[in-house]
Amino acid sequence: MKKNQFAVALLGAVLSVSLFAEEKTAEELVKSMKKEDITYRQLMNGMAMAKNNIDNGIIGMNKMLVNRGIDFIRTHPAPRAKPWVIMGKDDQEGFKSMLVFYDKKMDEDVEAIEKAVNKKDWQKALEASNELSNSCLSCHVVYKDKVQYIME
Repeated sequence: MKKNQFAVALLGAVLSVSLFAEEKTAEELVKSMKKEDITYRQLMNGMAMAKNNIDNGIIGMNKMLVNRGIDFIRTHPAPRAKPWVIMGKDDQEGFKSMLVFYDKKMDEDVEAIEKAVNKKDWQKALEASNELSNSCLSCHVVYKDKVQYIME
């Protein structure tokens, strides 16, 4: 229970700050991405596979595998439907803010991983990968139980 309260407080603080720093709206963000005939869940599965590539690459000291995961996170497509439609009306605006914030945050996280890997500092790469995990989990803890619609 305390982990959920912490995650909600953390996400709330992050979103409050991000409202002032947003460069794009969620609509603009999605519009700027390549579209694929996938659901949001399928996109998240792809993101999980990218994270696994990063982690396996770090463990195996395999720069190519790390870069493959980083590339997917940086260039991931948008699903065929707007991602926020999986949320109830009351949660859509918060979810949109979260999407904009975490799109930028995850790019920063993978940049830190990339810099460490380029220096062959595998310990620092692992630490940066843990930060990426924290970014993923922060959103999932807050929103996983609020999904009301599964895209078909």
